[in-house]
Parts: sequence; C-alpha cells; structure tokens
Amino acid sequence: MSENSSCCENSKTIAAYLIGGIGSFLIIGTLAWLVVGNPPPKVDAARAVTRKQFRTEIDAASQAALTEYSIDKDALAKGNYVYHVPIQKALEIAAQDFQDPAAGRLKLIQRLESKSKAQSFE
Repeated sequence: MSENSSCCENSKTIAAYLIGGIGSFLIIGTLAWLVVGNPPPKVDAARAVTRKQFRTEIDAASQAALTEYSIDKDALAKGNYVYHVPIQKALEIAAQDFQDPAAGRLKLIQRLESKSKAQSFE
C-alpha cells in the first residue's frame, strides 16, 4: 500500500513541476508579447523641437557651472564649504596630483580621512 502512495506522490510532484514550468513560460511569453506588441509612440517633429529647446536651455543653464569658479550658497548657509572648479582646471589638478600615483593616492586618502574625522568643539 505504501508503494502506491509514493508513486502517486511522485506523480503529483512531477505534475506540479510540469504545470509550474509551463506556467512560467506562459507568463514570460505574455510579457514579451506585451513589450513587443505595444511599441512606444513615435516622436513627431513638434516633440523633437520641444526636446531640442529643453536641451538648449539646460546646456545654457549649466554652462556657467562647468566653466566658472563659484561657491555653493546653499551649502554655505548650512556651514559647509563647497567650491565649484571648472572642469579643465580640475583635470589639470588631478593630473598634477597623480603624476606620482602613490603620492596622489596618499593625498586622496588623507583628504578623505580629514573630511570623515568628527569635529570636536572642546
């Protein structure tokens, strides 16, 4: 009698795996059909012009931040000093610091440790 019950249980287990496998393939197939069957709308000429205008505005607004020295006023109000350096100058400084890779790495680690150090007001 126990042989029949184990055979029946094995059949149930195999059937459950089979149904689960087929179900997962059906789910993946349905998701793939939804993605492929519903492409996003095409970009028309008016939307392209609007996107180009937004990109031009963003580039103009960020140009000063990329090419000029400045201090972040919001961070300064919170008591932090955040300086903005032009990209070209930052690259020159990094190139100078890492002419000797070991010294540059040591300098970078020292900056990190000094920034991470808790301040004492005693």
